[in-house]
Amino acid sequence: MSTANKPTAPYNKIVVVGASGSLASYFIDAFKQAGDEFQVTLLASKQKADKLKQDVADLPQFSVIPVDYNNEAELVDALRNQEVVLSLLAAGGLALQPAVIRAAQKAQVKWIIPSEYGTDHSNKDIQDLLVFSDKIKTRHILESENDIPYTYILTGAFADTFLSPVFKWDLETHSYVVPGDGNKKNSFTPRQDIAAYTLATLRRLDQYRNASVRVASHTLTPNEWVNEVERISGKKLNLQYESADEIRQHIKDNTVEGNYNFEKIKDELALTLAEGISRVNLGGYDLDSDNFHEVVPTPFEQIVSEGLKN
Repeated sequence: MSTANKPTAPYNKIVVVGASGSLASYFIDAFKQAGDEFQVTLLASKQKADKLKQDVADLPQFSVIPVDYNNEAELVDALRNQEVVLSLLAAGGLALQPAVIRAAQKAQVKWIIPSEYGTDHSNKDIQDLLVFSDKIKTRHILESENDIPYTYILTGAFADTFLSPVFKWDLETHSYVVPGDGNKKNSFTPRQDIAAYTLATLRRLDQYRNASVRVASHTLTPNEWVNEVERISGKKLNLQYESADEIRQHIKDNTVEGNYNFEKIKDELALTLAEGISRVNLGGYDLDSDNFHEVVPTPFEQIVSEGLKN
């Protein structure tokens, strides 16, 4: 779709929270490609703001504000006169989102897009999984203690990081622990596509007031990943299958009060894939990405090829 045919965004003053994280770099690239369509303010910790300023120094649509996220007055000042708060806080920073929402209310911003970018956190089957607890808390605050419109962006798993130990792949030994029987469909979207779909959402925000946007570059089973990895690598994988019941037992065994460890994170993510609840269009929902014609999804073959190189 040409730029002239894209919807005109109802708001163009965007403030990005967590602008120095790994996800944010893809968004900065997408905003660069959008030219002057959006005026983007990047918030980052004071230690990382100087590097960001260098990265966007010659681009007038960008500005950078160093901020202490634990200083509410400073955060309110940074959000003042902005229209949309776009949170890109990564897992380690998700506990800061309630403070961002409070500051956004005081700064009187127009809209909030929290850091969701994953499965549908309203799904009753994931409410007890600790890996999603901070996002679930954020949803509660937005829906019950906040009067600013919000939009959730649901993407499924990050396709470009899927071939990694957190999802029980070991590319060095060419092995994979397959969740369930490997036949459940799940949603997958690489981070560069997530950024593109988010900009497409910004152009259509009025359609998603207090609602979810459901996007996916690909809907695949773990076994389809296995087949593509074997095809591209030319090697057979060493496969081990874990049933959903086995994964639940692992989660129970790894639950130690005050100790949320990497093994439990892996098991909780595996459970969503084993049961197909990382699919964002469950329950009869359509994929909104089917209507975002300006976004061309990254081909699955390219995602796998690049994943095998990393």
